[in-house]
Amino acid sequence: MQPQIVIGLITTRSGFPVMHEVFEGNIFEGKTMLKVIQRFQERVGVTKPVIVADAGMLSKDNMLKLENEGYRYIVGARLASTAASFIDQVHKTLPCADKSLRRFRYKSAVKNATMICEFSESRYKKDKREFDKQVKRALALLDKNESGRRAKFVKKTKDTDRPFIFDTDLQAKAEKLLGIKGSVTNIPEKELSSSAVIDYYHDLWNVEQAFRMSKSDLQARPIFHRAEDAIRAHMLVCFMALMMGKYLEIKMNRSLRKIQEEIWRVHEIHLCYERTGEVYVKQMGTSEFTNEVQQLLEL
Repeated sequence: MQPQIVIGLITTRSGFPVMHEVFEGNIFEGKTMLKVIQRFQERVGVTKPVIVADAGMLSKDNMLKLENEGYRYIVGARLASTAASFIDQVHKTLPCADKSLRRFRYKSAVKNATMICEFSESRYKKDKREFDKQVKRALALLDKNESGRRAKFVKKTKDTDRPFIFDTDLQAKAEKLLGIKGSVTNIPEKELSSSAVIDYYHDLWNVEQAFRMSKSDLQARPIFHRAEDAIRAHMLVCFMALMMGKYLEIKMNRSLRKIQEEIWRVHEIHLCYERTGEVYVKQMGTSEFTNEVQQLLEL
């Protein structure tokens, strides 16, 4: 069995990595965010960045700590876990038109938090397909009188004759949220418009893409090390490679995989003249593209 670790990664809006941290694998990711931000702040000084993170990092405790320390944040919301009255408000207020936005007062322990909800037609189609599948699965299980452990709209009852029933309340709640995504922020509208907040959150895909690059293109896993120093050294090498890869992607507007394919076409021959010991180097398969890559890496 290989060691399990958690990686904390901070990137710029464009996805360029600026810092990473390594944690033990039994630590919940929601508890790593503040530690990474604090360590980042110690290195960069008084300037405080706007924190953008996905819903996995959202907790009232995290938001409170961020706000108490003077940070601005934009975090993905778990709309399905909000109160039914709030979901009704969003459903009645937010138009079902593509890219429509509304900002709502978010009732939480964080006094300055607001939630911005956006409706997307493409998200609606995707959510609706998944919703219909879940309803169909729940009804099929109930017809067979089977357990609904893996079915969203099946709930358990105390009735021995009907131990499971269809959860109509949950169905209605989920249907009202089809196509809607929420983002929680403490940045006032006068400082940053709702559409700008959504744009910042949408750029979070750059962080996710950086993780995918690390796992696949850079082969950051599996990790064949057990000592802590060796694991940290492995991740440092991967992080440096990620920086170089993202730098080339941003500068050349090409994916790292495409850049790799071009570079791997280059072959180098070393010819040694035995009488003098001189070595002559000849490259083959070079192109204008690979020459540009070399120039960028030499800067």
